Amino acid sequence: MLLITCPVTRTDELVADRRIRSVANHPTHLALHVDCPACGGLHVYRTGRRWEAARTRTATRATDRAAAQAAVAAAHQAVRAAQVAVPA
Repeated sequence: MLLITCPVTRTDELVADRRIRSVANHPTHLALHVDCPACGGLHVYRTGRRWEAARTRTATRATDRAAAQAAVAAAHQAVRAAQVAVPA
């Protein structure tokens, strides 16, 4: 049995082993192609230590980038307010 979350219905589903259509062994992760009992579609689920590490690095970079963009936007807004002489 395998517990999955259907990306279509956003529900947790228990899936029997017979619903796993294929397993692909990649260098960084395993990919399971699973028939979903909730929506009837075929979903790919990836798992593995290196896959999770890569996802964590990507999420960290995105968070850092968003923080930098927010700081630049705040600085731009402060400069703009100073240019039009808006009292504080």
